Amino acid sequence: MWRYFLKRILLIFPTLFGISIITFIIIKLAPGDPTAFKMGNQQTGMSSDQNMAKQVIEQTREIYGLDKPLMLNFTIYNYEDNWAAVQQYLAAGHPTSGRQYDDIVEPLKQADEVAVPFFVALLAGNTLTEAETLVVLDILTIKQKLSISSLMSLEKQLEYVNNWWYGGIDSTGVSRKAARDSYQFTGFQKFKMIFTEAQYPRWLVRMMMLDFGNSIKDNRPVWDHIKESVPVSLIFTFISFILAYMIAIPLGIYSATHQYTTGDKVTTVILFILYSLPNFWVATMAIVFFGGGDFFDVFPVSGLHSLGAEDLSTWEYLKDLAHHVALPLIIWTYGSFSALSRYMRGSMLEVIRQDYIRTARAKGLSERVVTYKHALRNSLITIITMLANLLPLAISGSIIIESIFSIPGMGQLSFNAVLFRDYPVIMAVTTISAMLTLSGILLSDLLYAVVDPRITFEEKR
Repeated sequence: MWRYFLKRILLIFPTLFGISIITFIIIKLAPGDPTAFKMGNQQTGMSSDQNMAKQVIEQTREIYGLDKPLMLNFTIYNYEDNWAAVQQYLAAGHPTSGRQYDDIVEPLKQADEVAVPFFVALLAGNTLTEAETLVVLDILTIKQKLSISSLMSLEKQLEYVNNWWYGGIDSTGVSRKAARDSYQFTGFQKFKMIFTEAQYPRWLVRMMMLDFGNSIKDNRPVWDHIKESVPVSLIFTFISFILAYMIAIPLGIYSATHQYTTGDKVTTVILFILYSLPNFWVATMAIVFFGGGDFFDVFPVSGLHSLGAEDLSTWEYLKDLAHHVALPLIIWTYGSFSALSRYMRGSMLEVIRQDYIRTARAKGLSERVVTYKHALRNSLITIITMLANLLPLAISGSIIIESIFSIPGMGQLSFNAVLFRDYPVIMAVTTISAMLTLSGILLSDLLYAVVDPRITFEEKR
């Protein structure tokens, strides 16, 4: 048995690796630039001072690693070909701004330090057109953080680059150390950059250390957001599951042991109706009817506390919390127990038709003993399988319910992260949810052997 579980634990790591790659690719395929959102303009991300805004965007992309290739960085070997493509673009008379220009120049920026000697040699060769010179200066200025202003003349900019590269005294009398010694890379260092200077490898290394970085939206650590949101989702998830199982198991047992009776038919119809109702519609109707809409004002419909709740006593504080939680918790729960009770009914019906149940009845055991001692444990297999979803739901929460009722849980955090293309938060939530899903499946396998002694994980010899 322990050998089986050791194998399962070891399989978690390649599975998690595959999940992370798929999640990363899906996120990157989504349209939109997080730096443009951060600048407050989804279309271009530019402010009135376009040069300054461009530098801010490039610096933001560099901080979060968005200026690197996605999976592997081969641009460190291809920058000469990429430069030839830029020359053809400029020779065709295309503008040096806009999306098309950014796309064709981006590979040169991704080569970063490795391409710097090549760029400096181009400037020193005096063979570039003015447009080509400005492109090279723009890349060097942004990527190497040179103090070159657009107000400087072209000659002054070239002089600055020359002094920066070779050292000496610049026009302002400042002594500069030669920068060229810092841009010499061995073959092994370049080969290493293929795997380390890319977005996914960087993120994977940090993920292995449980360091998800900072949020792009507000630059706060992702762990701070998770710590604030997880307790809220835990309240709803665990209470909802407890209520759902407390209702579903007895109801499923009753329906199975009273099959085709009036009570079974009525509960079946009601539960199928509840299960078929979408929770966003039920939530909206609940607000209209019970949240001070057109009918009754029974429950608050947003947040977890009233204004000034921090000044209440502990008992009053808990009452205020329960008052706010009640309505979304009911909506969170009804779909779960509707489905669980039907699964419990079907599983129980299958078990009570087994031969050993007939034998137990033939021995003269009461129906109560037969049902709860012999049939119930084996009927819980299906319920335990669904229990495996408890752990990931505690993290992801319900996006729809939390958004409708303005509950600051993991669901709303995930939803806002998708809207703002907050990649670190999205990757953190999906990774933790994947880890908990795999752990929940492993836990359910262990519980199978607990409730049903016939299940064993011993290897046959």
